[in-house]
Amino acid sequence: MGPRQRYHEEQQLSEGDLAAEVASVPWYHTLELPGGIVTPGEYDARRTARRLPLPESFAGRRCLDVGMHDGFWAFELERRGAAEVIGIDLDDPRQFDWSEPTPQISQAAFDERQDRLRPFAIAKRALGSQVERRIVSVYDLDQEAIGLFDFAFIGTLLLHLRDPIRALTAIRNVLRPGGELLVNDVITLRDTLLRRGAALAHISLVPGAPFWWIPNLAGLRMYVRKAGFEVAASAGPLFVDNGRGGHVPREHGLVLRWLGMPHGWVLGRVSR
Repeated sequence: MGPRQRYHEEQQLSEGDLAAEVASVPWYHTLELPGGIVTPGEYDARRTARRLPLPESFAGRRCLDVGMHDGFWAFELERRGAAEVIGIDLDDPRQFDWSEPTPQISQAAFDERQDRLRPFAIAKRALGSQVERRIVSVYDLDQEAIGLFDFAFIGTLLLHLRDPIRALTAIRNVLRPGGELLVNDVITLRDTLLRRGAALAHISLVPGAPFWWIPNLAGLRMYVRKAGFEVAASAGPLFVDNGRGGHVPREHGLVLRWLGMPHGWVLGRVSR
């Protein structure tokens, strides 16, 4: 067997092992991995990434991904040349912003959350990535502990936070002067289309669930402004595609099932 044939067979074995690993865990993000392997994520943000105002190059910039899940956005920042990417998330579901009554977290639910940590490790190894994952609440971001960044991304997280403006303020405090924040989060479709001039937010009525405020696009802009940023640009609605691993209940309606979850984006800058 020649070196080329041996290399080819080793690659096939490696890709087979990767495919088995991918199939063994639940995926939140749709990720493209080596060997043509695509993870069956609940959400597919690949089209969204092409529509957001992300620079083609992040060369020389230190970047932060807030609420990273499987790491789609962190890997995207790295792919675009970021000098360093740190992603933060929480491992313990007891630390989530639950509404009252706070549910009891069973051991099974805790174990399921731990299984949710494996996809990032699998993807990082497969991609040869240098992205660093840290267990930090967005509320606890601190310059001394994590340093300063040139760019931060937060996606589909604010609706899970009791105090989204406090979270955005914490992000601003770890950005350098002139640094940028890109927010891409769920917005209300109706009030974005019909009440564009009014900054509004609805509160979720689902008891015992980590769902809070859902603004219209003007409300999302106001979040960013009230957190101390200059709003440079915004747009919406745009729809984040459902992934192969997702399931949208019938009661959520045809829009969410066919088009995906409506989002809006806001680009904020820290004054120099």
